[in-house]
This record gives sequence, C-alpha cells and structure tokens, in this order.
Amino acid sequence: MEDQNQESVSIEVLKKGDPELIPFRDPEALAKFMDQPLPTIAAAITGALSSGYSDAILIGGRLIQAVLKGKLHQQVAREIRELIEKGKIKEDYANSKYGFKSLVELLEFIDSEVPDEDRLRAVKAMFFAVNAADTKEGEELINYQLFQISKKLSGGQLLVLKATYDLHKEGAFSTGSISDATGWFRSIASKVGHNLTALIQKEELVLISNGLITDRLYSDRSGVNTTNARLTDLGVRLCEVLVQYGDARTDVSENQ
Repeated sequence: MEDQNQESVSIEVLKKGDPELIPFRDPEALAKFMDQPLPTIAAAITGALSSGYSDAILIGGRLIQAVLKGKLHQQVAREIRELIEKGKIKEDYANSKYGFKSLVELLEFIDSEVPDEDRLRAVKAMFFAVNAADTKEGEELINYQLFQISKKLSGGQLLVLKATYDLHKEGAFSTGSISDATGWFRSIASKVGHNLTALIQKEELVLISNGLITDRLYSDRSGVNTTNARLTDLGVRLCEVLVQYGDARTDVSENQ
C-alpha cells in the first residue's frame, strides 16, 4: 500500500512538471517514464518546457513523438495478435505476397506521420483487408492498392468520403434532393458537421485526383454525376472495405 501511495504521489508531482523528476539523461528510467499515461507525460514535459529546463527544450518534442509512436506500435501489435487469435487474420499472413510488405508500410506510416485516430483507423482497416483470412488471391492486390490510397488521405478527406458514402446509401440523388454541385457541397458539409462548403471543396480535389469521386461537370463546374453520389467504383470499394474491416480491430486502450 505504501508503494502505491508513493507511486501516486510521484505521478501527481510529475503532472506539475518538476524538471528534476523527468529522467532525460537516464535511458532505463526514461523508458519507465514513457510508460506513464499520455496526459501525465504531456503535463510533465510541458511543465519542464515552461520552466526553461534545458534538457526539455533539447529533446521534449522528440520525446513526445517517440512516446506517441511507441504507444501506437504497441496498440497495432496487440490488435494484430488478437485478430490472428480470433481467426480474422491469417496466422501466416507475413508469408503472403503483400503480408509482410503491408506490415512494414503500416509501421513506417506510424513512424513518419504519427497519424490521428481517423487516419490510423482507416489504414489499419485496409491492412486487415489485405491480410484477412477470407481474402481471395485476386482481392489481395486490390486491397493492397486501396491500402496505398488510404495512406494518402487526411482525416478531413476520410470524413468527406464517409459522408459521400452515406449519401450514396441513402439514395439522395435518386430522390431528387440533390441535383447539382452546390447541393452536394451543402449536404456533405452538413453531414460532416461544420457546414463549411469551402473546406469540402478543398478536400474534394484530393478525392478526385485519387479516383475516389468523379469530377464536376459543365464549363462552370456546376454539375455532378448523380451515380453513387459521385463515388467512383473505386471509391465505393474503398468505403465498403472500410465499413467491413473498420470494426474488425479490437478495442485496445492506448494507455495500456
């Protein structure tokens, strides 16, 4: 009990950002410090930075990035292991044509991007699709190509894609509730939640360039293709895979 009390006291002190308690120069102690929950680490480092502590200024930002990457790597590894145990991912997936390659690229994505939750969820879903136990040989290549596309998309672009898929499933164009580009922008902005059509136009360009939605029509670009709410066949396929495999991941806390 006394040890637990001492540990809780030390964490509370860490949260106040006492620079002397952050073991910047002790690798072993620093590794233990990095196992603390993210809010504790963030509070400790920002407190040390605000006090002008030199070690914090030198490596504080890199340390926070390292913590985030480390926790994301642990989270992904746990999810893959549990999905293998549940038979949702092939046990020997690394031996397949794109299995090990997709794992390397997933880890590189985390290392280079430190992605937000929406982006990581999408890329993981595509990784699971590539390596799913029931994936046929012909589908593996298609899913791997979708995996490549998903890595290029921002969180905002994924939200626009999801909203477009929702319009497609609702049959908004077939009912006549949307008939032109202005109506499409307003509907997507409303579904996303911010009601800012200018932001939707910005994300639209990337989705068009990646072949996920069709370009606008006419010289004034006022028209849109009513088929699938503008989704291309590739866009529909990507959304379907995201829906199918997005729930395949296990709920593993980032703080564990």
